[in-house]
Amino acid sequence: MGRNRCFSQYLLNVGVLNTDNIGEMLIKSADAIPQLHIIAIQQHLLSEAQIDELSGLTDGAKALEENKMLTDSQIETLKKAVPNRDACIAQAVLDEKIADLKRIDQCFRTYDDDELHPIRDAVKEILNKYRGVNPVEDIYGEYTEMLIGALQRFMHTDAVVMPAYIEPDTDGTHFVSQGMNGQVALAAAIMAKDRVFLDLANRYSDETLTEVDELAQDSLAEFINVLNGLYIVNLSGRGLDMDLDMPRHGQNVSPVASSMITARVVTDFGSFVLYLAEDEFVF
Repeated sequence: MGRNRCFSQYLLNVGVLNTDNIGEMLIKSADAIPQLHIIAIQQHLLSEAQIDELSGLTDGAKALEENKMLTDSQIETLKKAVPNRDACIAQAVLDEKIADLKRIDQCFRTYDDDELHPIRDAVKEILNKYRGVNPVEDIYGEYTEMLIGALQRFMHTDAVVMPAYIEPDTDGTHFVSQGMNGQVALAAAIMAKDRVFLDLANRYSDETLTEVDELAQDSLAEFINVLNGLYIVNLSGRGLDMDLDMPRHGQNVSPVASSMITARVVTDFGSFVLYLAEDEFVF
């Protein structure tokens, strides 16, 4: 699937955003409409001098056109461009005065380094909090990166991984898991409170489910199954053969497994807990 693009995660990792405001900023970014100068900065079309000129103006997009900072052809291309999530979070950050245009430009330029993996870096931070957990290569980071991509693709939400250890609150939660076995062993699960679990199920199924019933459980089980199917196809391209177990569901459970870690994933409609382990969860 290639490297997942997650500018929100990068902004969190480098401290532009923080654990206190990331949830609110994801919500705001979902409704943000990137202006022309933000898209131009994202595409590295403006010089430092031009960005300095636009900084502090109330209408940078208007100034961009009136001051002929780009050609007519470039302006028309920008107007026809479909903004992506990276531009949306950048616009929200600017609107909330969390960072100025120069900082946003600096972040976009650093972020475009192909060696960067913001989500994997967040998972490494989590792993540093655990003793005796050393998964094969970067398997937990790779999987989480694919999960975030799947949330963007199937759930139509931006999402980030909180780079810190958490102790999950399992009361009033639903748990969907699936194990993968073969040359690499991995189990993954999503645990969420009723509302977020239902939102995930609705977004994936494109239905209007009103309670966490068997249909909602099956929807999230299918999501996990599709995600894991994509993941083992990706591994098969590296000569690693794996098989999928049947998805499982539980309520108010406290799972245990070998080399288990937990990570909080924040979306623009709430958060849930991702569990990763080297064998199937016992609950």
